[in-house]
Amino acid sequence: MNISLFGANGAIGQLVLKHALQNDDFVTSFVRRENSISITHEKLKVAIGNLTNEAKVEEAIRDADVIISTLGPALDTSRKVKSLPIADGHKIILTMMEKLGKKRFITLVTPTVKAKEDKNQFATVVPGAMAKWLFPTGYQEMKTIEQLVTHSNLEWTLVRIINPNVKHVGQEYSISLGDTKAKMGVSRENVAQFIYDIVKNNKYIKQMPIVFNK
Repeated sequence: MNISLFGANGAIGQLVLKHALQNDDFVTSFVRRENSISITHEKLKVAIGNLTNEAKVEEAIRDADVIISTLGPALDTSRKVKSLPIADGHKIILTMMEKLGKKRFITLVTPTVKAKEDKNQFATVVPGAMAKWLFPTGYQEMKTIEQLVTHSNLEWTLVRIINPNVKHVGQEYSISLGDTKAKMGVSRENVAQFIYDIVKNNKYIKQMPIVFNK
C-alpha cells in the first residue's frame, strides 16, 4: 500500500509511520523542514514543503492509496482567532485529493466534532465545551475541518481523540461512535494502532469513532 502521511514528525505521526514501514508499506511523509524525520528507509520518501503550497501537496499525494493527517492545532489560549493553519492545510489536501481522484482520507480531530450518533455523555459534551472556552482557535480549527471533510465526496474517517497523553502500559484500545460510553484518555500508541488498523481494514468510512484506552 502507498500512504501519504501529513504530520509524520509529530508524536502520533511517528508511530503511524513506524507501523507502515514495519508492514512493508510505501510512505511519503510531508514535512515543513529538512531533517524533521531522523529515520531513513528504502520505502520512505520525505516530501518537504508548506501546506499552503498546492503543487507540493499534490506531488506528495499523487501515488497514494490513502492519505492520513495526524496534524493538530496549537493550544493557543488567546481569545482572538487569528488564523487556522491546520484547517487551511486540510482544505488544500482535500482540494488536491479531489483533483487527483483520491478517495480515502483519515484525520485526527477531537469530540469538538459532532457525530450524528452522539448521545449526551461526558466524552461527547465536556471536551467541546472546554475547548470552546479555553482554546477558541483550536475549537474553530476542529469545526472548520468538520465542515470541510463531511461536505466532501471522500471516503473519510474523523478519528476523535481526548487527552492523547495517557501512559501506554500495554492496554488495547476501544471504540465508541458516540452512542456508547467512552473514556477520557488514550495513549498515542493506541491512536496510531487504530489509524493503521483502519488503513488496512478500511472500516469506519464516513464515521467519527472516539478512540480510548480500555
